[in-house]
Amino acid sequence: MLLTEELESAKTYGDIFVLVKKAVRNTLKEHRVGLMLYLGNLPMNVGAFHPMGTNDIVLNRKLLKAAAKTEPKWKAYTFSILLHEYLHSLGYHDERQVRGLTYKVCMENFGSDHTVTDAAVSGPWVNLSQEDFQAMSEDMDLERVRDFERIESGYII
Repeated sequence: MLLTEELESAKTYGDIFVLVKKAVRNTLKEHRVGLMLYLGNLPMNVGAFHPMGTNDIVLNRKLLKAAAKTEPKWKAYTFSILLHEYLHSLGYHDERQVRGLTYKVCMENFGSDHTVTDAAVSGPWVNLSQEDFQAMSEDMDLERVRDFERIESGYII
């Protein structure tokens, strides 16, 4: 079952994250709950990060804004980056393995010709200008995204 139509109707980070979790469950049969998302002004060479041992994912606000001039690309980049960090939160530490799994999950849930699968391969940096890389801020300015994770059962299982 491809998730293409569901991604098209997604409007928020929370909507996209629901699909990330569904795709990982479809492909890897794994999941976890209790994650929080923050947007921050990170260096442009960093898409996001998940501090190991935490429930946090921090997305690079400026990178996503610069890389995704249109909504479908914003969704594709957001999906692939959230997927990558979600895999880290599941305990996958090796970057090469996580990149391979990110591609596998995207391929199996969206197909080879979808922008999500392309984003998993090329990353959000492919179309950035030199000016985009120079536009950095001194302050990370973290902002918590409300209504990110939607837990349907009690937190403690």
